[in-house]
Amino acid sequence: MKKIVKLTTSAVPFALVITLNVFAGIADYNLAELGLVALIIGVFLSLNLIISSILKRTDYFIYGISVVALLGIFSMFVIPSIGQIYIHNAIFGLYLGLFIVAFFPPLVKIKPFTISISESDYPKVVTRGQQFWRINIIINYIWAALFAFQMFLSVITYSNNYVIQLVLTQVISNVILVGVGVPVVKFLPAYFIQKIPAKPLHFETAKELFEAMPIGLNKELSKNVNVILQFYLTGEETEGYLIIKDSKCSFTNGVHPNPTTIIKADSKLWVSISNNETSGSKAYLNKEYIVEGDMAILDNLNDLFAPPGTVKKQKGKPKVKKIDFNYKTFEPGMLKKIVVFDGGPRTTKFSKTSLMVNHFIEGAKEAGADVEVFKLKDLDIHDCSGCFNCWTKTPGECIYKDDMTMLRKKYREANLVVFASPLYIFSVTGILKRFMDRLLPVLEPYMLIDEHGYTLHPDRYPELGKQGFVVFSASGFPDLENNFNGLREMFKMWSTHGENMHMVGEFYLTAAETIVHPIYANRKNMVQEVCKKAGEQIVKEGKIDNELMQSVTDPGFTSEKFQDESNNFWKSLENKTSYLKGSPKIS
Repeated sequence: MKKIVKLTTSAVPFALVITLNVFAGIADYNLAELGLVALIIGVFLSLNLIISSILKRTDYFIYGISVVALLGIFSMFVIPSIGQIYIHNAIFGLYLGLFIVAFFPPLVKIKPFTISISESDYPKVVTRGQQFWRINIIINYIWAALFAFQMFLSVITYSNNYVIQLVLTQVISNVILVGVGVPVVKFLPAYFIQKIPAKPLHFETAKELFEAMPIGLNKELSKNVNVILQFYLTGEETEGYLIIKDSKCSFTNGVHPNPTTIIKADSKLWVSISNNETSGSKAYLNKEYIVEGDMAILDNLNDLFAPPGTVKKQKGKPKVKKIDFNYKTFEPGMLKKIVVFDGGPRTTKFSKTSLMVNHFIEGAKEAGADVEVFKLKDLDIHDCSGCFNCWTKTPGECIYKDDMTMLRKKYREANLVVFASPLYIFSVTGILKRFMDRLLPVLEPYMLIDEHGYTLHPDRYPELGKQGFVVFSASGFPDLENNFNGLREMFKMWSTHGENMHMVGEFYLTAAETIVHPIYANRKNMVQEVCKKAGEQIVKEGKIDNELMQSVTDPGFTSEKFQDESNNFWKSLENKTSYLKGSPKIS
């Protein structure tokens, strides 16, 4: 019943003004003949206004059209000259009333008329948001422009025949209003939700949160997201699942038979996390909620539903400078004999450097390479004593008869050498450095100036041909610059000061500790895939694309976010068993 009354009160002003316009044409705009009709229409308009006021109608169309029409009718009796103008332009007056209620209220902070029309299509938590107001301001003024254009069209003479003129005036106006106005109302809100910056919505309840999420999904960020989130929230006793797929989102009450992720939490806690009032990672580390299944979605869940312009771009962005060097390119298929020297002290279960190397090896083997791996910490390698006997008394041979005798041979006979070391005080580990120091016998003591002007020692075994080498290193810091500089420069010198040894690529894993945690599973998978692809490429093509190296270096998040989550992690370990004993394993 209320809907019928609402529709009736909205339609009455339009119908009455058009009726007055029809009678005006029939009476040839004679005010005397129109007096009774105008009076009756005026009474009905007044009654409709009273009813609308009693019903507390807030769609200003009723008031704008009615007031302009009543003023026109009043002038017919009091100021006939003005009344004559109005009666000739009643349709103009109709659109003038519409224009007034569209244009002026927002200027004095009165909500746009479009809000009262569109708010029924959105949950309250959305309609009270800043973004919804901004969107309606824009749509409101598009309508104001349309009404202004209709005023202009209404005074154009299309035909001297009154009936034809009336029909054309109404048809042309309605076609434009429907052709432009309907798409504006139907499509622009969804478009603007993705484009207009605004403050994030604030949710009071989990119900409000799940009502808003399908509307606020960021379509750009969710392009490759395909997940089913099952929620079990206590407090409000919410049991439902969220499906994000093909940049669309839906929430359904109940239990999904095969969710990708299950979240069990107190409803107030989850609302607080969604409002960015509580750190989700800190709450998880403190075991305040439980996650089962794929945790990767949690890394950017809030960002997926944040208004445009609010996705965190904190200060302290990691310096992801392009990894650039004049890398050597070899003939395709030339680098098939590969030897890996791993200088890390950790086992494969814990070493992020070894994680990269192992997948590089996997790709290389699948491409047809022969690969040998040496874990240097398990071998007998003395420190270099600096005696230079390998250059003087026993050229090419060291005084120490340890595992380096075999390792030097493996090193020089390989087509491709892989150096692997976690970042230790901005350089390689002592283990790898000791190994590299003991490679001096493969060089001759003479001085050679190459084509670039570098002074270097000649290769003792030039007949074995040129070699390439790749560097792998992992660091806990999220930055490439000012962390890997020392290690990088050392290997650059190894390349520029080696007659036949040339760098082919370098992989520096920043914020390495994150990849062992389930929430960053996507990054771990990416690192593995990239390193495997690099192994395949180096064998098949004799080179490594810079994009592969760069993707490993970029942590994908800001230093500020890394700082918060890292500190939360370490705080969670206070007064507990050692990190290594309880930390997640790589494999």
